[in-house]
Amino acid sequence: MTRRSRGRPRADNESVSPAKILSEALALLDIGGVESLTMRAVALRAGVNPMTIYHHFQDRDGLIRALADTVYADVAPPSGGTVRSRIEGLLRAYRSEVVRHPGLTLAIFNRPAVFPQHARRITDNLASLLGNLGLSPSQALVWVHILVDYTHGAALAVAMNGTSGSALQADIDPDYGNYERAVSELLDRLTE
Repeated sequence: MTRRSRGRPRADNESVSPAKILSEALALLDIGGVESLTMRAVALRAGVNPMTIYHHFQDRDGLIRALADTVYADVAPPSGGTVRSRIEGLLRAYRSEVVRHPGLTLAIFNRPAVFPQHARRITDNLASLLGNLGLSPSQALVWVHILVDYTHGAALAVAMNGTSGSALQADIDPDYGNYERAVSELLDRLTE
């Protein structure tokens, strides 16, 4: 049996990179769910000393926050189109990531103190777009909760049925059309 030295691995060791650790942690979450995300399990999967993870991410909350910031980094409303189409595009992009990585969403739910930077940006974008529809800040906040909570529920239901994947075509995600119709109905009521 080969013995590894204690402490942080050498900087030139490719498997020590934060990106590699995040990739392996996300894969672990995708396969095993929230319960599987332990520092020891991530370290074993990434081939690093558990202290390396603490060095890069401080603790489990920091790791979850970094995972979410990585996954949600590109979730944004389309740059053009009507306010409504931009809202729909933002929700569609967010739902896509929740369907792809339900374990990450559940990890965030299980750790209320963890609210990643990009999750805050997404909700702020949605609130701003709703404000552009003429809603007051308090009304926009209520609708942010309604739309995000519906998106979470719909996406997690699909993911828990085993139909999550890397694409959201009707043959992979048969509920996608229902989700789009429901969001459209909600937005119709909102703009009446």
